Amino acid sequence: MVVKLRQFWSPEAEAEFNAAYEAVFQQWPVPKDDVFISTRFGETHVIACGPRNGAPLVLLNPGGGSAAIWSRNIGPLSQQYRTYAVDVIGEMNKSIPIRPIRNHADLKDWIADLLDGLQIQSTCLIGNSNGGFFTLEAALLLPKRVNKVILISPAATFIQMWAWWERLFIPAHVIAPIIHSEHMVLKAYDWLWNGFPKDPAYARLNTISKLVGYPRYRPSRNSFTPHVFSDKELRRIQAPVLLLIGDHEVIYDPGRVIRRATRLVRGLSAVIVPNANHCSQYTAPEFVNKKILEFLNPSRVS
Repeated sequence: MVVKLRQFWSPEAEAEFNAAYEAVFQQWPVPKDDVFISTRFGETHVIACGPRNGAPLVLLNPGGGSAAIWSRNIGPLSQQYRTYAVDVIGEMNKSIPIRPIRNHADLKDWIADLLDGLQIQSTCLIGNSNGGFFTLEAALLLPKRVNKVILISPAATFIQMWAWWERLFIPAHVIAPIIHSEHMVLKAYDWLWNGFPKDPAYARLNTISKLVGYPRYRPSRNSFTPHVFSDKELRRIQAPVLLLIGDHEVIYDPGRVIRRATRLVRGLSAVIVPNANHCSQYTAPEFVNKKILEFLNPSRVS
């Protein structure tokens, strides 16, 4: 018998999370189809929007998060594309994990299973934070299945993110569980968000996601931590890449990231997003949506 990995601290915590999740999607701006795709790692929840005959576009959320992060992008993107907002399995969302993603081989298998289940031979991929790392990893491991790549503040990937370890991971996921400090957890994630406003429903989901995980305060069951790709790996990337980093990014220096990325990834385009944080697709959606659509299909954007 296959057993679901425990994700929530208690049944009450899971119910609280589910209510907050559904409240966000009650405000989803376009019609959607909710589907579950069977993979070797469990049932992956995917929100499909846009024309069924449109070219596919797959979105991967940040670590510990969900497809809700794309609420301000799904409208423009799904006008032209069959857009699949994925609840990355093992993170705090509606996917149902049975085993964690632990390494390169696991990630490759999960992405392959996901695309097979969606009946997608090849696609463009967009990822934010951990999802950005996963996206570039997919381009490296499954080059024939990835047409174009859009990275939004990818975790590690090009340079180390020492500030993230010091200001977020250690306080929120090492110290806070020991002393049972919800305040410390939320303060660490407030540092990452850097003071930008959130919609009330998303703000509630975001807060609950950080506090209800099992083990205590853990928003992910995956143990494949994003790392820095080698020069050799980055030179092997074949797909065109767009790199977007908010000008208020805190996990690393955007300038250093862009210098290494443009030096090693052939044809990579990089843009600093004005007035945006680690999740620039949420905090500067009009700018980011325009850049994404221009990159995906320049002939269709005026």
